[in-house]
Amino acid sequence: ILSAQYNEDWELKKNTDGIQVYYREAPDSPIKELRITMKVEASLSTIIAVLYDVEAYPDWVYSCVESKVVKHLSDKEMYYYNLIDFPWPMSDRDLIAYSNLQQDPHTHVVTTHSTSAHQLEPERDGLVRISLVDIKWIIHPHADGTVDIDYYLKSDPGGNIPKWMVNFALDHGPTKTMKAFRERLEMPKYQNRQIAFIKEK
Repeated sequence: ILSAQYNEDWELKKNTDGIQVYYREAPDSPIKELRITMKVEASLSTIIAVLYDVEAYPDWVYSCVESKVVKHLSDKEMYYYNLIDFPWPMSDRDLIAYSNLQQDPHTHVVTTHSTSAHQLEPERDGLVRISLVDIKWIIHPHADGTVDIDYYLKSDPGGNIPKWMVNFALDHGPTKTMKAFRERLEMPKYQNRQIAFIKEK
């Protein structure tokens, strides 16, 4: 169940190609929080297979040029690393996040939640480490085979970037990412997956 705070004050900014993009002001940051919703037709296993194929993130996550699992804790928990390309003259960014997955046994809703673990590994020379990241995927299946995707992002890339530029980037990257994510759901290597710890609707 989503908290009331999560559901409050979102403003719809874009609704194209079946993807709805919302923003809201963050109480503790000049960077806006982002929420994207869309409906897909896929099994829960297919969706989770795409999200858990961390090494393939550069193929569909906007500006991600390197991605790897840093530490595998269990089927539902891991630490992962992302390297993100920023346009010149800005330094590229990287992040380390802890991710965990939960599934409601009654509704079958799957939630993945990633939060910053930036101190897990030393910072790399020439990169700015992102210290604030909070990402949620809330995946709500229906009996007719459709699935509602609710994606939430709160982040601050740090360093000397004008806040207007960061908020401008939020208008482009996430929508491209979601379109690419939806396309990956059609790939046979994901469609044929059955994940043991995921219960389908």
